Amino acid sequence: MHRDELIEQLRQEYTNPSLGGIQKLDLTGWENILFVVPPPPPRNIKGKLPFELLSEAIKTLNTLPRYNEMSELDKLINYLFVRREVVQSSRLEGTWSTMDHVLTPGELSDNGVGKDAHQAVRSYARLLEGIVEEAFIQKEKIYSEELICKIHKEIVEKDPNSNGIPGKLRTPGEIGSLVTIGGLNRKEESRYNPAPPNEVKRCLDDVLKWLADEDLSQQGDAGAGLTLPIRLAIGHSHFEAVHPFTDGNGRTGRALWPLQMVTSGNMPLYLSGYVEIKKEEYNRALENAQKKLNYIPLIEFICHAILESALEVKKSKVAIESLETKWLERGKFKDKSAAKRALKILLHYPIISSSILKDKLQISGPASTNAINQLVEKKIIRHRKFENRKPIYAAEELIHILSRPFGSDIDLALGKARELMK
Repeated sequence: MHRDELIEQLRQEYTNPSLGGIQKLDLTGWENILFVVPPPPPRNIKGKLPFELLSEAIKTLNTLPRYNEMSELDKLINYLFVRREVVQSSRLEGTWSTMDHVLTPGELSDNGVGKDAHQAVRSYARLLEGIVEEAFIQKEKIYSEELICKIHKEIVEKDPNSNGIPGKLRTPGEIGSLVTIGGLNRKEESRYNPAPPNEVKRCLDDVLKWLADEDLSQQGDAGAGLTLPIRLAIGHSHFEAVHPFTDGNGRTGRALWPLQMVTSGNMPLYLSGYVEIKKEEYNRALENAQKKLNYIPLIEFICHAILESALEVKKSKVAIESLETKWLERGKFKDKSAAKRALKILLHYPIISSSILKDKLQISGPASTNAINQLVEKKIIRHRKFENRKPIYAAEELIHILSRPFGSDIDLALGKARELMK
């Protein structure tokens, strides 16, 4: 990263926290590296806002159910999309996470010891569900250093590819405290150098105070200030500019988006799928915000992410709702039979074993095995493999809906699933 890539305000030597600037560190091998100390997030925006696009994004958010008015189907979709989000967000960081990893119950794939991709994404999903619910209750009061460290710890603690200490901010003098972004491991060719470790805690505090500002949020939600899409863009760019941890910052930062939506009362949308397919555009917009303090491209990106992600939810909701109906028609199971009751279990546990179904339905082992056999016979689930000597079964149609690339054709995904079921 070079000085002339920065807006004039950020080219200056850092002396004033309200303005930000560049800072060099007197450390061997780092003497010529410029670190950007970001200013606090702004309370107003310079530049021409995309009012029509913002209006469309806000209208789309308002057509979604309010968080406390979600139907059982909405809650199911949220549960499944949390799991889709953690896979997509993790893949953005170069992991090999899959929907199978996050959908396979822990008792089938691990003993909770050590690190692996299964445990990492399941822990991430549990964390995201919990903090979204907490955000609805606490509103803006949820934002704290403790929360950020908790999110980071749960996301990376089980990740076998993670470096640094889970839940610990970058601290001067510690391994991993100096971070550069891009450049293929050549710090001299980096794309951006976030806050130096001696400024991380203070800069993060600036971001958290901004996120926790109830007046700022309420004015924006009333249409008199920074509306939600603008706050999503600004908050994200500044959090990533601070880059408070050695790694895992992207996943931690993207976890804040659904929290911001829920604190405004909205049903959360999960945006990582859109970021994944538009990664280069996202990086350009983020760099504009961080290097030039020009938030307009990122605001536009977030608006498009909201529109496309809402459409993805709508299409998936229709497909998943109709899937249960198709299963009922295909199975023609007796009323109150274990096989019929199992269909709702499969919507939450599309990867399952006989013992899990036994526990969920509170039935005997033979009754569970019989239900599994009926579901296999009716092409609702298929035997996948043996895990810890247990046969594992999968509702391939639901898994393919969730694991298909963002924005891709659902019927095509279902067709591929049904080919597997033959």
